[in-house]
Amino acid sequence: MRAPAILALLCLATCGDTGASGFSTGPAITSVSATTSGSTSVSSNTTSPTPEDESVGSADTGIDTGTLRDVGTKADFGSNQPIGCKGKVDLLFVIARLWTMVDEQKQLVGSFPGFVETLEEKLEGFDVHIMTANPDGEWPGWTCETAQSACPTDKTCGDSAPGYQCGVFPNYWTPCDQELGAGLTFNVGSGAANELCELYGGNRYIVSEEPNREKMLECIAKVGWMGPDPPMGEALVAALDPQINSPGGCNAGFLRADALLVVVLISDVQDASFTWQNHWYAKIMAAKKDPSAVVMLGIIPQPLKDGEPAVPGCAYETGPVNKLRSLVDMFPNRAFGDTCAASYVPFFDDAAQMVTSACGSFIPQ
Repeated sequence: MRAPAILALLCLATCGDTGASGFSTGPAITSVSATTSGSTSVSSNTTSPTPEDESVGSADTGIDTGTLRDVGTKADFGSNQPIGCKGKVDLLFVIARLWTMVDEQKQLVGSFPGFVETLEEKLEGFDVHIMTANPDGEWPGWTCETAQSACPTDKTCGDSAPGYQCGVFPNYWTPCDQELGAGLTFNVGSGAANELCELYGGNRYIVSEEPNREKMLECIAKVGWMGPDPPMGEALVAALDPQINSPGGCNAGFLRADALLVVVLISDVQDASFTWQNHWYAKIMAAKKDPSAVVMLGIIPQPLKDGEPAVPGCAYETGPVNKLRSLVDMFPNRAFGDTCAASYVPFFDDAAQMVTSACGSFIPQ
């Protein structure tokens, strides 16, 4: 039995039975090293700071799965054992789509097959929800419609957005396509999927039963590069808001109280939110209660190391404050990746490694 499968079984033994058939077994992942000066930093089980301006409670960052007697049945564990995530994981992507993201989107698209393999390998048997949140509250189709004086005769939005049907796509638009934090199922514009994502179950997120996982993951995460400066932090907390996740909301049913939340932030620019990381942390805690119930992955620019030449076209961290980095650092289960890396798969693999241990310590509130 492969090691990832053993880890998944260990988690499921402590977390209880899953409520869905889950992901099938996939091939192992081979980590691809970055070809630039960027590096990956993974931390876990460290002290989570309390925001200075909001009272959100202290973080219990210790991970203790207890004694595994024979890893057989629930009866093997005492009543004081953590309830766990019950095999449920809510995976949330927030991806910038500013014009600067051309190279990053291409790297992301190239990483999709590896993402799916990681899901199948590391989260085998888990009940998974996967959603890409609207990062800026816009629908780039309107830009396509107004970029030219009239729709061209070939009914496309120019060579930069092949597949976009000018004058036709707005007929398929819904208010949720332009709501900050809502699940993206109709990415249009330059570099985007330019098609409606027909997700299994009719939700704005992928579920474990999705028969076309790789295609649908690319469809919802291929956001393109025709958006404004992204308020990534505000988009993240908007996606977790109770109202948008309630019946009738754009993300109805996505966020589950007894599921582990995995957040993947991908941006090569400074966050454009008017609010700050302490505010976002408080909102996330309102949704999940326990910082150990969250795994954070920030694929963001990294500082240029002393003595190393800058790579042309690569974005580096500048300025005294990076709000996204500060947010990720607030959680005990966290990993970082470099937007300039040759592949993003190893970073996602780092985050997936934390899921099984975090699941065992998560106590739903």
